[in-house]
Amino acid sequence: MAHTDPPAPDGPELAFDLPAIARLKQGNIDGLEALVQRYQVEAVHAALLIVRDPALAQDIAQEAFLQAYRKIDQFNERRPFRPWLMRIVINAALKAARRRQRFSALEESGDGRRAAEWLIDPALGPESLAETAETRERIWQALGRLAPSQRAAVVLRYFLDETESEMVRDLNRPLTTVKWWLYSARQRLRTLLQPKDGEKTEQQEVDHE
Repeated sequence: MAHTDPPAPDGPELAFDLPAIARLKQGNIDGLEALVQRYQVEAVHAALLIVRDPALAQDIAQEAFLQAYRKIDQFNERRPFRPWLMRIVINAALKAARRRQRFSALEESGDGRRAAEWLIDPALGPESLAETAETRERIWQALGRLAPSQRAAVVLRYFLDETESEMVRDLNRPLTTVKWWLYSARQRLRTLLQPKDGEKTEQQEVDHE
């Protein structure tokens, strides 16, 4: 059966990304600046959730954009740019996290509270911000207890909204491995996020009333 290319992306992504990519392929660095402005926050955020170090996450995102620039001739314009870039980010972050784990325990740094703020929705009102910050920081702490591969799976599935087949492609692992990483990560997070002794869940408080 003859191989056919996927349909070209459409919508706002096509209108914005393809002109920037075309400039890059012509050697015009202005194209990279446009893509950085569009995807930098998401790239840093994704890296941060895996490496748990704000400065390192910034470095990983910056290097990912440079790597995308160097490899732009390999990019197929008939595919969306965002997943291609995020694959570079996730793989680089996963390597960095494993490297850190190999030489030292992956512990929470003094920047942990500030880094947890990346998980807070800036659209929230002040009345719910404090409660959300506490919840998000608990999630941040729990993510730190996962293996790097589990964190990568969580980021791809729940932050970048990838399907399992897309995760297989981006992590370069078989489906059974991806499913196991997701399952074990969910089980571990469920255990870590259970209320501590003396704490009540919101539902328990309602039932008590």
